[in-house]
Amino acid sequence: MFGMPIYQYGDSSVFEFSNELTEPSVNANEVLIEIRATSVNPIDLMKREGYGRSIFEKQRNHLFPWILGCDVSGIVKKVGSKVIKFKEGDQVWGSTSSPKKGTYAEYTLFNQNEIDLKPENLSFIEAASLPYVALTTWAALIRWAALRPQDLEDKKVFVQAGSGGVGTFAIQLLRHWGAKVATTCSKENHNLVQELGAEITIDYRKEEFSDLLEGYDLVFDCLGDFGGVDSVTKCLNILKANATSHYISLNHAFIRTIDEKGLLLGLPAALKLRYQVKKSAKPINFHWSLYRPSSSGLSELGRMVRAEIIKPVIDSIYPLENIKEAHEKIATSHARGKVVIEVKKE
Repeated sequence: MFGMPIYQYGDSSVFEFSNELTEPSVNANEVLIEIRATSVNPIDLMKREGYGRSIFEKQRNHLFPWILGCDVSGIVKKVGSKVIKFKEGDQVWGSTSSPKKGTYAEYTLFNQNEIDLKPENLSFIEAASLPYVALTTWAALIRWAALRPQDLEDKKVFVQAGSGGVGTFAIQLLRHWGAKVATTCSKENHNLVQELGAEITIDYRKEEFSDLLEGYDLVFDCLGDFGGVDSVTKCLNILKANATSHYISLNHAFIRTIDEKGLLLGLPAALKLRYQVKKSAKPINFHWSLYRPSSSGLSELGRMVRAEIIKPVIDSIYPLENIKEAHEKIATSHARGKVVIEVKKE
């Protein structure tokens, strides 16, 4: 099969086209998918550079070539003996966190619990833009912060960096759940985030959000400590100082600490560090979110898409052979929504 794997860690130049990759064999609970489209997420860039290697290298059968990519939309080619939900020819979508599989290729294997039938009102391109960012948000709010939709009704929520892939989805979801959303983005993206449901838009280039916002119930921080310690502190300062307030970061030191110290020493060090930052933030609930697949979350995403509650926001579309340029686009941090990769034309 063809694909664009990497053969070493590094910048976008490490991608190399190959048409001699081995088509994966289907196990009992797996589905072989002919990929029509995928997308680029910041985690893909981080993995390409070696992020998480202490954990991911132990899970992979071989180090290189390594096929990256999390999101998938495509057509079922084969199903395992224990797969009952899908059949050959079904159009599916989903996302994975497994380092053993990737989507920058002609085919991929997914566990049957990581995919669902693609909403009929989305193209393959549109479908590939949503699962990872949606399930990232789902894991952050529901798994790590233990919040329910009714917990956010009429609550004041700040989404840090609202015009990116996760931000554009989170604004739509939080608005649907009844929250009053404020966000930061560049001035040229204000109309976009307002259309998605943001009530307050702050131009991060000219305004300081911490000077304008106060008394918030939740901060959903898509920037995290990539913005520096001061940025996290400012986020905490706009929250109500009580036990019902939540700060959720998508970028933090947990995996980086494990990489720095190795798995044996790094895991307890990361857990200790997480405990320390949670303790220092009290009474505010402080969460370091990690992505987790969710079949129930993917099913709910499908329902909202079919009901046109959620819409895809796509910045640009690249063919698979131009994956280097797609990664470089994401690296600018100026994409409006998602960068999508077309693997095979519909």
